[in-house]
Amino acid sequence: MGMKTMLVGMLVASAVSLAGCNDDGNIDLAGSNQGSGTPTGGDSQNSGGDSSDGSNDAEDGFTGPALQTAAAELDRSLNCTAFEHPDKAPVLLVHGTTVTGTEQYTTFYTPQLVERGFDVCIVTYPDRGLGDMQVSAEYVVHALRTIYAETGRKAAMIGHSQGGLMPRWAIKFWPSAREALADFVMIAGPNHGTTVALPAALGESLTQFLGLDQLPVGVAPAVTYQFARSSNFVAALNAGDETPGDIDYTALYTLYDELVRPVVPQPTAALDYEQGNPKVANILLQDVCSGHVSEHFVIGTADSLAFALALDAISNEGPADVQRAGGASGLCGLLPVDLEEIAMPSNAVGLLEIVASTLGEPQLGPNLAAAEPPLMAYAQGELAQ
Repeated sequence: MGMKTMLVGMLVASAVSLAGCNDDGNIDLAGSNQGSGTPTGGDSQNSGGDSSDGSNDAEDGFTGPALQTAAAELDRSLNCTAFEHPDKAPVLLVHGTTVTGTEQYTTFYTPQLVERGFDVCIVTYPDRGLGDMQVSAEYVVHALRTIYAETGRKAAMIGHSQGGLMPRWAIKFWPSAREALADFVMIAGPNHGTTVALPAALGESLTQFLGLDQLPVGVAPAVTYQFARSSNFVAALNAGDETPGDIDYTALYTLYDELVRPVVPQPTAALDYEQGNPKVANILLQDVCSGHVSEHFVIGTADSLAFALALDAISNEGPADVQRAGGASGLCGLLPVDLEEIAMPSNAVGLLEIVASTLGEPQLGPNLAAAEPPLMAYAQGELAQ
């Protein structure tokens, strides 16, 4: 809890201190306006909930369940640098629970990727990820559709924690999202749930961090139920093919993860573990560097080893390859990142201005529930498999 609070504070403080800079370089701060001319399924389609046949209306132009979230809200959730680098896949960053996309990614991942010539988009889904992941997945669907429509290129996606799990729901149930994605790097994603006794075990770290100390007895944020290994969400997500589509999957995880467990002998963060799937790389960081120390929050925010492996995955064909990325001799010598010392490239500074609106968001909706949210109609058939 202490380390997490400290790191979040550093992330937010760094972002706020830079948000006042006037040099916005090549950043398109319109963010959501980039997709204003693309068919993202207007309010008339989105507000109607799931269609009976599991498809959007024909004029929508997309396949998959109808989106329940209003198009304007989905547009506001996505912020991108200018699309100026057609030689590389645009990168979509998906945040974890308790933070927003801007808080998690504008201090380290965005400037590091921009410096290397990547176009970067950050999506923020509602209420710091406390709500139903089935709804949050719609934000990822919209983001992938928008990026593909704007660039004509498949995206690479990097997600941490919930951001490494929830997007798989988008990939599984929306062909249009699946077809817009080339690589997915999952960092500490609880892909098969966690044996940490949820929601009780998250009580201190989650509720105190968000100022929800006095929760009524018997209720918790909806998402905590979905993280359980026995949840219907996890069962439906992993029914059938765990790696659908023409997508390369990289799962990165650490022995010292206090929330996503078990790590050994069969890691819950892995996909198709030891199945010889050529589309998948399951990498325990301590198998690369035995002395590497990284817990749940650090691995997804400022871990140089995880970043190097993620960068290798999105820069090359196939999932991450340890030897191609530098091997133990090159990777284990990486210095830890000092968040206070990061030099922001001038063309990434402008993106930080959106942090101001993030910090001024309306009062947090804790999405309290007494049980797991029911599966959407389009997913209920998965439990029969």
